[in-house]
Parts: sequence; structure tokens; C-alpha cells
Amino acid sequence: MKKIACFMQNINFYHSLSAAAEEEGFAVQNTNSSLEELSDYMLFVTDDSLAAERTSDSDLPVAFASHSGKLQNVFNLKIPFDKIQFKSLLDQLMHRVTDDLYSRISWPEFIRKSYLIGNDIYQLDKIIFFITRELIFFAGISEIQKIRIGLSEMLANAVEHGNLGISAEEKFRHMEDGTYEDFLKSRVENSKGYDCKVRLEIYMDKKTVEFTIEDEGRGFDVENAEFQAKDDDLLKLHGRGIMLTKIYFDSVEYNKKGNKVVIRKFLS
Repeated sequence: MKKIACFMQNINFYHSLSAAAEEEGFAVQNTNSSLEELSDYMLFVTDDSLAAERTSDSDLPVAFASHSGKLQNVFNLKIPFDKIQFKSLLDQLMHRVTDDLYSRISWPEFIRKSYLIGNDIYQLDKIIFFITRELIFFAGISEIQKIRIGLSEMLANAVEHGNLGISAEEKFRHMEDGTYEDFLKSRVENSKGYDCKVRLEIYMDKKTVEFTIEDEGRGFDVENAEFQAKDDDLLKLHGRGIMLTKIYFDSVEYNKKGNKVVIRKFLS
């Protein structure tokens, strides 16, 4: 379990922070501000400006909590405790991003947007983070990570097997030979489908998250891939994304052609 260190005088803030962190799977421990004691933590939260400034020179991320003040070179949290602002901070830290999406004076009731995504599969994780950052308004951090894993699998399938036209047989053979990374790079650089795009439509509110993913490939036999993926190593590589996404999403629906899928997650 990841740990957060606290050096707080505001007891109400500390208790609220601890409860929110526990919900997200993080442990909070009250400690002093010495760097020796902070080495095992992912974040240091304090309402002591001197402790924040002293610790800000270390590699440990520091969050300073106050009613109105701000410090340079640290994250700033407002008192009283704001759960969504805290989730936004955790999301930034887990993806090594420093710009804050969250505003205390406005927040969305729902999000609806559309993207065209290229075929550089090595950028997918970064892309997914930036286009799903608003999830902090509707879901917990652990749930957000699962949603992103499922979305990543579906987008990777759309790029690899859709736009780049990589068959299950090709992927299996190169994975067995340990040459898949080189093969994929070559296909990305030389494929006729490189200029194809994946269309991604996003909808999210406090009850539902829905992604519609459509590639420009030839599609595939969805039912056969799902059935064979259970015990066939060859098709397991192709059906893995579908099966993994079904673990994290409540609904996975393909069109008949197999080049468009709608995945839905109902939020608790």
C-alpha cells in the first residue's frame, strides 16, 4: 500500500484526508518533517509553511494545506479539505504531471467529447491520461485506474489489429520469437494504415462512463475471438483485450463488422 506522510496541526483536515486516502487505497501516517522519516512515502502533506519549504528541496512531492496562502515549488491544497482536489493531486502524482485540472469554483455535471487518435501505440498511456482527467469528478482513483486499463486495451486493439492490420497469427509468432517490439515499430513506420485514425467518443457523468471506439480496419470475428481466447494461445493475444475489458467494464458491445465497440462502466 502506498503511504502518505502528514505533519498537520489542523486535526479536522487530517481526519478528512485520512478517510479519503483510505477509500483510495492509500495509508496516511502522522509524522514529523525530518527527511530521514519521509523517505518511504509518496507524498508529504503539511499545514506548516516552514516544514513545506524545508522539504520542497527534496525529491518527495510536498502539498501545503492552508486557508488562502500559496507556496512556490509545492502543491497547494485548500482548507477545509476538498476530496476532489485531493483526488486530482493523487492522479497528477501517479502520472508525474504538475498542472492541476481542478477548480474549486466550478465542476462539470457531465463530460461529452470526441477525439481522433493516431497510431503511435507507445503514446497511448499518456494520451489516455490527458483525455480522461475529468474522471476525478465522478470516480475514485482505484476505479479510474481500472477504467484506463480497459480503455487502453481497447485502443491498443483498435490500433494494432484494426488500423495497422496486425493479425493474431503475426502477433503470436513475433511474441514467441521476442521480436514483436521491432515488428510493431516497423509496422507503425511503414504501414499503409499509418494515416488511419481511431475515433474515440467519451461520455461521463456521476452514474456512467461510456467510450465508443472505432478504427478504420477490416474488423474481425468478435464471437470467435472471445470463444477461442479461453483456451487457444494463438487467439488469446487477440481476445485478451476484450476479456480484460469485460472485467473492468459492465458492458462491451461490438458492431457486426468488429471495428467499433462501445464500453460502459456504471459508477457506484
